[in-house]
Amino acid sequence: MTSKYKNSKKKMASLGLRKDSNGDYIYIDPNDTTSEFVPVRNKKEK
Repeated sequence: MTSKYKNSKKKMASLGLRKDSNGDYIYIDPNDTTSEFVPVRNKKEK
């Protein structure tokens, strides 16, 4: 049985996650420029 919710690559990249070779989710390194997607995170400076 499958879930009706699907996580696309773009959605996961917007959260800063990507799948590795084992199928686990790992965080994208913000300093890595070779990534297919660039993670966008809100930076709050107060």
